[in-house]
Amino acid sequence: MITIVYNDIYKYHASKKYHVENPNRIDKALSAINQLEVRFEKPIRVNDPQIVHSEDYVKLVEKHSQLEENLDADTYTNKYTYETALYALGGALKAFETNGFALVRPPGHHAGINGKAFGAPTLGFCIFNNIAYPIKKYKLKRVAIIDFDVHYGNGTQEIFYDDPDILHIDIHQDPRTIYPGTGFANMVGGKDAEGTKINLLIPPLGSDDLYDELIPIIQAILDDFKPTVIAYSAGFDSYVGDGLSSVNATEYTFYNFGIISNKFPRKYAVLEGGYDKGLVRGLKAFLEGFANVEIEYKKYKSTDAIRSRFMNYLSEEKQILRNYWSI
Repeated sequence: MITIVYNDIYKYHASKKYHVENPNRIDKALSAINQLEVRFEKPIRVNDPQIVHSEDYVKLVEKHSQLEENLDADTYTNKYTYETALYALGGALKAFETNGFALVRPPGHHAGINGKAFGAPTLGFCIFNNIAYPIKKYKLKRVAIIDFDVHYGNGTQEIFYDDPDILHIDIHQDPRTIYPGTGFANMVGGKDAEGTKINLLIPPLGSDDLYDELIPIIQAILDDFKPTVIAYSAGFDSYVGDGLSSVNATEYTFYNFGIISNKFPRKYAVLEGGYDKGLVRGLKAFLEGFANVEIEYKKYKSTDAIRSRFMNYLSEEKQILRNYWSI
C-alpha cells in the first residue's frame, strides 16, 4: 500500500496563458496512481517557509502572488500560488511522516535560499523547495536525497551545499545542453561537506543502460554514508518523449530508482518535473519500485556513440568520487 499525499489545491496554481507546468499534470499523475493500491493523505498548510528560504524571498513570492505577476520569464504566479506553495511544503512534510509520495505542485528543486540558485537564469517553474522542508523542519541528520529529475536540482544543492549531514545525489542531463546550465561533477560541496554533493551526468539520447551503470555507484555511496532517511526529488521528464529533455529513460530506470529505497526504514518522495508520458508511465514504475512490487521491465540501450560519451563522463566522475567514497 502506497501513501499518496494530495489535495485539490495543487491545481489552483495556474497560468492565464498556456504553460507546460500546469494543473493537467496532476490528472496525468493520478491516472497512473489510480492503477495502483494506494491510500490518500491530506497535506497540511505550513506557515514557516523561511526555515528554508530567506525572509525577503518569501515576501517576494507572497507579493507577486497577490499581484499575479511572474517571478521571472519561466515562473508564473496567480492569486493562489503562495497558498498552494505552502501546502506543497506541507505535502512534503506529510510524505516524510507517512513514508509516502507527495503529489504536489508547484515543484521546488530549483528554488534556493534566495530564489534563483547558483547563477541560474530563472526559477525553472519552482516556488518553494519542497524536498528540503521536512529536513529543515525536523532538523534531520544523515539524509540522502536522490534527485533524478532530468534537470539539475540547483536549489536543493545550494541549500545543503555546506551541510555534511545531507548527501545530495543528482542525476541529470549534461548541463551544457539543458537548463539550468550547472551541476558538474566538480561541484562536490562546500568546506567540511566535500564529497556529499554528487552530480552524475547523462548525455542527450542516453537510455536505461547508462542509468544502470550509475545504480551500483549510488548504492555503494549509500552503503558508505549510511543514511537514516532517503528522500527523492522525483522528476519524470527524462522519460523518453516527455517533452522538455533529450534523455530516453523508460520504466526500467524509474523502477530501479524506487527499489533503492527499500533498504531504508524512513523514506519519502516529492514530485518535481514530468509533463507528459513520464507522469504516467515513469511515475507508475517508480511507485512500484518504491512499494517493492516485483515486476520486470525491458531495458533499452543507447547507441555506441552516446554510450562512449557517457563513459567519458563517468570516468571523470569516478575519479572525483574515489576521493570520498568506496566505489
